[in-house]
Formats: sequence, C-alpha cells, structure tokens
Amino acid sequence: RSWVYVDEHHSDRAEWFCKVDYDTFFFPENLKYFVRDYKQWDPYNEHHYFGHYLGHRANRPAMIAGACACWSRKTLKGIAQVYRNMPKGYMGPERGVCEDRSHATEEVSTSLCLNDGLGVTAEAARDGDLREFVMLDPYHNQLTWNRTEQGEWWYWKGKPKNAGQMDECCAVRPIAIHKYKYSSQMEKLEQQFYGPRDNPNIRKLSDRSRRYVTKVRRAMGID
Repeated sequence: RSWVYVDEHHSDRAEWFCKVDYDTFFFPENLKYFVRDYKQWDPYNEHHYFGHYLGHRANRPAMIAGACACWSRKTLKGIAQVYRNMPKGYMGPERGVCEDRSHATEEVSTSLCLNDGLGVTAEAARDGDLREFVMLDPYHNQLTWNRTEQGEWWYWKGKPKNAGQMDECCAVRPIAIHKYKYSSQMEKLEQQFYGPRDNPNIRKLSDRSRRYVTKVRRAMGID
C-alpha cells in the first residue's frame, strides 16, 4: 500500500526510489553514483530492483534484503499497478504467490510480485571486485566475515564463489549500512564518514575499520 501511495503522490519527484529501514545509514550521493555513473541505468525505460542480493531460499525468486531495497521509476509505476490488483484475503502460509496475505514478509512478497507481475528479478548491487554496496551488518563486523571459516550460511548462499570478503567485502562508495539501532550510533557514523578528518570517532576505530573509512572518504571526495 505504501508504494501505491508513493506512485500516486510522489512518482514525479524522483527517478529512483528506495525503501530504507529505520536502522540503516543511507548515502544518497552514493546511490546516485551507482545508478548514473557506475551502471548508467535509465530510470524511465528500464526495470531495476537492486540492493543486497539474497538467493538462499530454494524454489523462490531471489530477493533484495529489506535494509535498503531500490528500484527505478519504471519499476515503481509497474509494481504499484500489480499491488492495486493483487488478490487479498488469504490467511494461510506463504505459498509462492503474489498476494496480500496475513503475516506476509516484505522481501518475499516484493520479489514474488515483481517476478510474477513484471518479470523483474533482483539485481545485486556489487562493484567490479564483487564488493557489496549495501551492508547487512555494521561495517566493522562485515570486515571480519570470512567465508571459508564461516561456511555457507544464508548470507553466503547464492553469492559468487569469489565474492568479496573481509577487508574486500564492501564497496568504497557504500549505498547503505544496516543495523544501527540508536541515534548515537548514527551520529558517530556521520562523523566517521563526513566529519573532520581527525575527529575522535575516527581515532577510536580499529585499524581495519579506519582503513575502510579512509578509503570511503577518499572515494567520496571528503578528504
């Protein structure tokens, strides 16, 4: 229903639309870089549904994690019409159908409706080195994730075998970083990525985190 409202009241105000969780730190300028400079996508004539790609559910379309799910204006217009016409009232469990049902989950319903209604599938937001533009966990955690040691849990399932990990996990122009529950954490991120170069929020970081923050700031032209 929210996307129907956006289509009816705001679709002429932007080219790209993202649903961002309340605990996600979002970089709008890096979204712009990704779609315009890196991908050179056309929001008016091309369907796109992208973010952090999840392909761990068997026999279901791949989906984009709800931390930050984005689509083009063309996709917004199309999915809004699908949602207007979707069946309503089913009270049972998820059955692989695009429908408005009780206890439906956002990621699954979105991927099903896009696939069934528009033939649109999820696209991974990764750079040429297969580093993620959208992080599902605080960056200081994801910088330590080692696929060999962790094994193929849901996060790694469906990702390329040479997907980035550890210090090379994450793109240097991040679109979003998830799981910061408190405003104080958001304020620290603001200082780390946008504040003065030599501020306490950077100095207190681990060496690994400081290296990543330095790369991001340079890529974004902050330093």
